Amino acid sequence: MKKIFALLFAALSVAFFACGDEKTDNGNDWFLTPAASADGTTVELTCLTRFGDGVLEGLGAGFACAELTGGSLGEFVDYKDVTVDGSRLSARVSGLRPRTTYIFYAFAELPTGRIRSASAAFDTGEESDPDPDPDPDPDPDPDPDPDSGLKRYTGWAELPAIQDRPDDYYYAAHYCDGAPGGRNYSVCYSKDMRGPIWVAYPMHESYTKGTADGQNKDWKFDPVIPSFVQPDLSSSYKPSNSFSRGHMLASNDRQSDKATNKQTFYYTNMSPQIQTGFNGGIWATFEQKCHNMICSDTLYMVTGAYFANENTTCLDNANPQNKVIVPTHFYKVLIRSKSGNTGKPLWELPADQIECAGYWFEHKAYSGASPSQFIKSVAWIEEQTKQSFFTNVPNAPKEKLDVAFWNKI
Repeated sequence: MKKIFALLFAALSVAFFACGDEKTDNGNDWFLTPAASADGTTVELTCLTRFGDGVLEGLGAGFACAELTGGSLGEFVDYKDVTVDGSRLSARVSGLRPRTTYIFYAFAELPTGRIRSASAAFDTGEESDPDPDPDPDPDPDPDPDPDSGLKRYTGWAELPAIQDRPDDYYYAAHYCDGAPGGRNYSVCYSKDMRGPIWVAYPMHESYTKGTADGQNKDWKFDPVIPSFVQPDLSSSYKPSNSFSRGHMLASNDRQSDKATNKQTFYYTNMSPQIQTGFNGGIWATFEQKCHNMICSDTLYMVTGAYFANENTTCLDNANPQNKVIVPTHFYKVLIRSKSGNTGKPLWELPADQIECAGYWFEHKAYSGASPSQFIKSVAWIEEQTKQSFFTNVPNAPKEKLDVAFWNKI
């Protein structure tokens, strides 16, 4: 038995390890935040880990789920019928209670005891039909589901609600190609506006400090979203010197690795912005000041574009008919734990331990203004945009605004 334990710990010692998305519940760094995709009362659970290939197969690994009803958490039930694909753990769980919120986590049994991931949540739907009618006329070449890129990631704290606009919105989740590993950012992209509606992402020193050494400036089509709905931004918007390619997720927010930084130059992360007095002025200042609110628990953010009208347009570099609508406003919403070092996911914290705020800017040139002048409650920005933010943090105090807490911005 001692020999088995020695081999196990030897395998663990050479497993790939990097700084992660956020702290897990018990302080270990072996799991990234798990994800879930529910279909009726059946759910697909997945979790990326930092165990080396094959290590999980030698462990008693699985997922634990508990019902959340009336504000009370039930008993966790283990599901150990899992599939191991390298360092990825997955399971299919069926027969759950319909229209119910579940809290779940991934775990592995080490000789020293159970270690587990951070908790995440998912909602079941209506009771699954055990014998659905077959499609009498299946589509041999169906259109891709534009929101399939995010449905499986329902537990991420930064994600806004996914809106059902299949004729316009495309959704995508991007994972870091390099350090720190895990997710990089998620995007809601509008083919009608030819630009992003919002970009959501975690902020932590594991992303902002590293080896990227500035910007790659390697502008490219987003490989997840069809290129024909994206503008060609191989150079800036036309006419020349009209609008700059404004990052929604700033390049400076992803300095951990050159490959991770490269993804911030996808065209779906770009929006036309006035350069002098906005993108190169108050907006750049604001982006940098948001770093002052980064904490060990992770700061979660959404950067958005708002269109009060479609009066101002510019062009891409491919076709004079490819008009890009210029946003009338830009905004950010932020959420984090008040102390910054709870070691718990936000959805497990009460409202009085969470702080959130929004910042709302008219898209124009500014002179002598400070970002602190534009602070709003998250609820106020929801009212303007008709978006629903931080839906995976049920206790988020979106109506409350503690201006003093955010005075570093």
